[in-house]
Amino acid sequence: MDEQPPITDLLLRWRSGQSEAAGALMRAVYPLLRELAQARLRRQVQSITLQATELANEAYARLHDVRETDWQSRAHFFAFSARIIRGLAVDHVRAREAEKRGGDSVLLPLEDAEHEAFAGGGLDVLAVDQALDELEKEDPVLARIVELKFFSGLSTDEIAEACVISRASVVRRWRYARAWLAARIKPA
Repeated sequence: MDEQPPITDLLLRWRSGQSEAAGALMRAVYPLLRELAQARLRRQVQSITLQATELANEAYARLHDVRETDWQSRAHFFAFSARIIRGLAVDHVRAREAEKRGGDSVLLPLEDAEHEAFAGGGLDVLAVDQALDELEKEDPVLARIVELKFFSGLSTDEIAEACVISRASVVRRWRYARAWLAARIKPA
């Protein structure tokens, strides 16, 4: 993606309180947040009432609340965004299920069914969230890789940058994570 000016520069200027940076940052990142939201929602097996625009708006609003974060890079920003989008998706599903008293779960595919165990269906967002919480206790870096794969849209190289590990480590650890998830989460 061509960035003019670079998102990292805008983040630093925004953090320092430069008012013109807020508008420029909004124009630069909002379409990207909306694309991430659309990609997450498009991959769902079942319909959901949450719209990509709503998800992007709420994510941006929450990001605004944490403006003082020491932004390291574009990848850091989108890794942070992934955590926010994950939380929003989980909150939405929980609220919807509470309304329906355990109604339909929202399903997401595991990286477009890369692993044959998931080839026929999707995964429950709440099950993924619960598995990530469990994984985070065992291996925080691996949990972050999974979170970034599911919720950020970052490339393998950007995930490596965000996690401060090599690209090969991301690929190897993602392979392990898929097997770990397959053992804990059953496809719908």
